[in-house]
Amino acid sequence: MGVQDVHTAFTALGAVFSGVAALAAVMVARWQTTFGRLVALESVRSQAAVERELRLEAQRCEAWTAFLRASDAFADVVWRLGEVEPQSRAEALRARSETLPEACSGLRVLGPDGVVQHAEAVRERCSRMERYALRRAVVRSALHALMRRWCPGNAEHCEDDAHICAWLAYEMLEGWGDRDEDDRPDDLDFLEYLIRESGVLTDSGAPTDSGAPTDSGAPTDSGALTEDDLQRLLAVARTPVSWNLLAAEDHWLRPRTGFYEERGAFVTSIRDFLADAGRAGAERRF
Repeated sequence: MGVQDVHTAFTALGAVFSGVAALAAVMVARWQTTFGRLVALESVRSQAAVERELRLEAQRCEAWTAFLRASDAFADVVWRLGEVEPQSRAEALRARSETLPEACSGLRVLGPDGVVQHAEAVRERCSRMERYALRRAVVRSALHALMRRWCPGNAEHCEDDAHICAWLAYEMLEGWGDRDEDDRPDDLDFLEYLIRESGVLTDSGAPTDSGAPTDSGAPTDSGALTEDDLQRLLAVARTPVSWNLLAAEDHWLRPRTGFYEERGAFVTSIRDFLADAGRAGAERRF
């Protein structure tokens, strides 16, 4: 082979290598473009996933907060129902109780299961409280009215029959659940007698706190009962179920209901979930 042939061969081989290099460059460029697109697409997907998770977390926090507010408002109206006018109590209780199932149903959709289970426990506790709320309002308002009729001076040496009857009626009513069932009918008649003699009824002509006598149609003040109030009280006293809850003072009733315990467990489940998800900052909202 001559020098010319060798040169020709090397020239052809160089052309081949140049073609291969050009092809490789095109393939690399295409691969880089495809890889770049894949990276960009994955980045977009990751960003979208993060945004979806943040939106879900915001929805959850909003739903959790709404449920806590609804349950707290319901518990508050249960504890203060005795301060509401008798004819408005059922409506006040219903208005608060109706918001709980709706708020709880929103939690079921959003999850997670652990938090939802604790929310259901709170809702069930509120349902139990609702069962005796109206009866408790009747009993507590009567106890409050009788207490207002105690002797304003020296109770140990009081000889006012009305003051004595008010005190005896209060003591009798407060411990009503402990009375023997066979004796309860006679005790009920005596309880009614004491209440009437205490002057606590507004339509009995007894003086109010202002000192002026009241007529049958006069509005009830904060320390008096109407005839309808008395009849409601006697109806409740005939079936004294869970009387320790009905007669308990507010600061004793609240822990007895178990509401705070279930509410605390619900809040703890939220904080644990947020901590596991790495949302330490969001925990401070609860």
